[in-house]
Amino acid sequence: METVGPEVGHIQPGERVNFVGDSYATHALVPAARLIPVPNGLGLEEAAAGMNQGFLAYAFTHFAYPVKPGDWCLIQAAAGGIGLLLCQMAKIRKGRVIGVTSSQEKEKFVREAGADEVIISRQADIAKEARRVTEGRGVNVVYDGVGKDTFAASLDSLALGGYLVIYGQASGYVPPFDLMTLQEKGSLFLTRSNGLPYLKEYPHYLQQLVAWIRQGQLSIRIDRTYPLADAAQAHAAFEQRQISGRVLLVP
Repeated sequence: METVGPEVGHIQPGERVNFVGDSYATHALVPAARLIPVPNGLGLEEAAAGMNQGFLAYAFTHFAYPVKPGDWCLIQAAAGGIGLLLCQMAKIRKGRVIGVTSSQEKEKFVREAGADEVIISRQADIAKEARRVTEGRGVNVVYDGVGKDTFAASLDSLALGGYLVIYGQASGYVPPFDLMTLQEKGSLFLTRSNGLPYLKEYPHYLQQLVAWIRQGQLSIRIDRTYPLADAAQAHAAFEQRQISGRVLLVP
């Protein structure tokens, strides 16, 4: 496979770079060891919108629970930035995808990302629909970045021995619960991951990312961009669930 750039932390003067972290600024001082070269063939907007979230989707679908051909995968908040990437990467691994989104307006983006079925959460019981689609068995894995509000439905959607991969808490943190619940619901597996255990895979992921984009297997949806000065408007759009994909702040 073509090499798309040097390894993480190996930076040349003038090179385009990305980093993981929060920064609402036009300039930032960042240790070189935390900088990630932007691969050749990847635009800066694509890099800003997709490199880091794409890695999380890659880590979850390839390592946290490696999707196998024919697996049913339920993806909460499937129209979000990482949700759309999860849909696409699960399909790359030949999984079958049920995407959950909040409105019919967002359904088309989830289907464009490869979802076989879409559940509108405001109109249906997620777990009942997941079991209907899978003929009563339940799904092999749920990827959930919502947290508290979807936790029960995610557990109830799983097949025997299914995996729940939680990676966010958009609705709040999942409260403490009795571990016996996992046994009672079918000897389930649960993890809360930020992708850190799989960070050594980042250089290989970058090669795959560029290859998938070139081959038309993966796209990074940028919903809209805002000037940095309008960051508050961007946050309001997220809070009002107006976004499908990623939002960029441009200095």
